Amino acid sequence: MKRLALILTLILAFAATSAFAGGKSCDMKAHNAKSVSLTGTIATNADGTKIFRVADTGKTLTICHKTAESVLKEGENGAKVWVKGKVMSCDETDGEELVIETAKRV
Repeated sequence: MKRLALILTLILAFAATSAFAGGKSCDMKAHNAKSVSLTGTIATNADGTKIFRVADTGKTLTICHKTAESVLKEGENGAKVWVKGKVMSCDETDGEELVIETAKRV
């Protein structure tokens, strides 16, 4: 009986932790994402957020946390890069975020 009570307690604790845990979530479903191919630069805001500045338009997109660090390294030191990825809505921002799949220096 004690073992059953312990197992139920652990299950409830896990469920409560999962339900109330914060964290970022992006809707990665294909119907909510728009594929893009852009040229610009990767920078970091004062708050540490990575952003992509689109060349010739001045538009700025927040880079999603799901973008691989190795991809971001292509844009180090303000290098101009050509990126392919998806623009999608994310819960943690009011706008859209860019998930960069590939990046190449121009």
